[in-house]
Order: sequence, then C-alpha cells, then structure tokens
Amino acid sequence: MFAFEVISHGLLLNWCYVLFVLAALSALIFPLVGMAKDFKKAINSLIGVAVLIIIFGVGYSLSSGEAYTIGDQVVEGTMSKLSEAGLYTFYVMILLAVGTIIYTEISKAFK
Repeated sequence: MFAFEVISHGLLLNWCYVLFVLAALSALIFPLVGMAKDFKKAINSLIGVAVLIIIFGVGYSLSSGEAYTIGDQVVEGTMSKLSEAGLYTFYVMILLAVGTIIYTEISKAFK
C-alpha cells in the first residue's frame, strides 16, 4: 500500500521498466566496450561463450521436440525442444564441473 495513494501503481511500474532496460543495456554495452579496448584479453571470454553455444547447439540437435500434454495443457514442439536442449546443456555443464573438480584435486595430490 502506497503512502496515502499519492503515487500511482502505473507510474512506479513504468519506472521499473525504465530501470530494467537501463540495467540490461549497461550489462550489454560495458562488456562490449571493455572487449573493444583490449581484444587479446577478451579472446578467453569469447572462447568460453563459443563453447557454451556449441554445447547448447548439440543439446538442441539431440532433443526430439515432441509435443505432449500435461493435464489439459499442450506443450508445443518448440518449447519441448528448447526445454530438452536446456536440460542437456545443464547435464553437460554439471559433468564438466565435476570433472574439473576431480582433475584439480588429483593434480593437487601429485604436486
């Protein structure tokens, strides 16, 4: 409840939209400016992003995209395909994280 209903809900909601757009734009623009200033340091980040895109692409190609129903709601093929691709990507990322942890611990033991 707003103080004495002086401020309208719509005004605050619009202000939230403006702040969200500004935050999203700054989150996109500032890293791009940083990459443009020193591209050699940005190569590692770009390689990481490329690997994530490749993993998601492989997951997307492996997913079936079959439409199904849950109760009385129908999940279309596109949403099903994206959901499966996200799950496959998640599984691969978990395996990579666990593998990295195991490799790090074993390599520390032999040093």
